[in-house]
Amino acid sequence: MHLLKCSLFIAILLNSAFHSLLVNSVQCRGTPTSILLTQRWAKTECKASNLIDNPACNLKKWTLHGLWPDNVKVIDPVPLPEGFFNTFENYKNIMRTEWTFLGKADQNTYITETTTFWKHEWTKHGYCAKDFIGSEDPKIYFQKALRLYRRANLLSILADNNVTPDDNATYKTYQIREAFIVIEPFVSPIVNCRKVGNKYYLSEIIICLKKNLEPVNCGTGDTNVCPEGAEFTYPRT
Repeated sequence: MHLLKCSLFIAILLNSAFHSLLVNSVQCRGTPTSILLTQRWAKTECKASNLIDNPACNLKKWTLHGLWPDNVKVIDPVPLPEGFFNTFENYKNIMRTEWTFLGKADQNTYITETTTFWKHEWTKHGYCAKDFIGSEDPKIYFQKALRLYRRANLLSILADNNVTPDDNATYKTYQIREAFIVIEPFVSPIVNCRKVGNKYYLSEIIICLKKNLEPVNCGTGDTNVCPEGAEFTYPRT
């Protein structure tokens, strides 16, 4: 019994040491000036025919896509620790309703696919967000991103400016930006669209945050930005 306990203790130490070596090998190449709180509208994303069985497509709310430091490329990313999701309380419900996966999945595969998506978010963005969230701990990264997402209630912010989901209405980018006048100081988000057929649909809104995690004006250059002056639909269905 004593030998078994010693072996288990040594295994834990080796696993911890190995993970520390992995973390120490990570490099964040670039100098981020802001971190991007990115939310997407499921009803637009789910207009792709291969997503028809994804249960997240039934949501009529903005969901979290990610929290991404800009202008950074991660070298030798470290994976999430083994058993990470066992330590994250209520993660399955969060995956279904808040930080969703909007790719090909069905009721049976959704949690597995979303778990893979979260792992991707961590390896591509999470570790290099450390200068903004003050930690290299993945749990703190996910918790901080969720707190910021819950604080930025886009459905309410847009509705207060008479921008609501409506299959028969169209909007322009300036109307989305005007909704953010309520944020002090006024900030301008990135407004992204997806083109389906000959129509544009509102797909993403990105709020840029500085190092104290307060909003700041976003730059330009996102590849999916809604064309200036174009009309787009904020779909209800």
